[in-house]
Amino acid sequence: MFYSQFLKGLVISMPAPVYKPDDYFLTEEEPLKHKYLNYLKELFAQNWLLIAAWLCSALLMAILCWIYDQPAELAVLYLAIIAFVMFIYLCFYLRRLHDIKHLLAGDVFDPEKYPRSLQSCVEKMEELNQKMISASSSAKKEQTDLENYFSLWAHQIKLPLAAMELQLQLENPDRDELIRCEKRIARDVGQAMIYVRLDGSDYRIQNVNLESVIRPLIRENASSFIHRHITMDCEFDKGVVCTDRKWIGYVIEQLLSNALKYAPDSSTITIKTTGTTFSILDEGCGIAKEDLPRIYEKGFTGKNGHNNLTASSGFGLYLSQEICQRLGCTLKVENRKDLPDGKTGVIATIEFPPALYFKD
Repeated sequence: MFYSQFLKGLVISMPAPVYKPDDYFLTEEEPLKHKYLNYLKELFAQNWLLIAAWLCSALLMAILCWIYDQPAELAVLYLAIIAFVMFIYLCFYLRRLHDIKHLLAGDVFDPEKYPRSLQSCVEKMEELNQKMISASSSAKKEQTDLENYFSLWAHQIKLPLAAMELQLQLENPDRDELIRCEKRIARDVGQAMIYVRLDGSDYRIQNVNLESVIRPLIRENASSFIHRHITMDCEFDKGVVCTDRKWIGYVIEQLLSNALKYAPDSSTITIKTTGTTFSILDEGCGIAKEDLPRIYEKGFTGKNGHNNLTASSGFGLYLSQEICQRLGCTLKVENRKDLPDGKTGVIATIEFPPALYFKD
């Protein structure tokens, strides 16, 4: 009884082994046996109490055999049996080390090839591996999309730059044309900034009066309205909505820009705000029926873009829809049905969420 308690106390008092995987797993320069030898050295160094207990138990067995006049071969046999058990233990441990080495080195995990005790570890590593592959694929896609966007952006911004360069070469450049080119460049740069920062957290929800957001945008485009004889019909509600002033300002600016882009000369653009709803109506060419389901897709320009009616990147409505989703708004763009036969136009509507939506 005392002997078993003594061995149990030794085992409990031994420090927990601290293994260093980098010391045992293979590299191209170092053979497998060197890794095993390093592992054995660490194993013996950290379990010297167990080895000392083994030797002491063999000595105690020899003393007992001498006291009770038993053959000394019993102590030797005991020592050999314990040594064999320890050898089996080490071989089992080395085999598990070999399995783990292949597990970490392999490109494809196969849980059936490893001991049952490692199944949960292998399954967890497989799950993490799949997450890493998915994250890597997503990052590569985002990088590709970003490169494609800025390639298109660079191509588009060359047009107003070239127009400005031609105007500046004239003796009497058209000041209005230069202003329009400058505004287009500023708008394209702003759109690029919005695209890059879209997934950030730069949102500040507050009570916003939409009239205070819309009127500066109308003033910025006043020269275009005057030049093309387009009339603005505005009906503003005095109420407020819960949203982010800067981001919703970009969305409204994009919808106003689209209305101005497609509206014919001497037509009317109508803006209304009622309660939690904003709407803008134009009398332009409308949207082809087959294009309506795809107008929010990234880079989609549709029939109007392919017919070169206007310069279109296909990112304006995509970004507007993404921003509205983050702000809890509903953006809806459709062809008008309130115009006389033969006339076309588009109505874009933003439905803002109630204040309780942001009470979280």
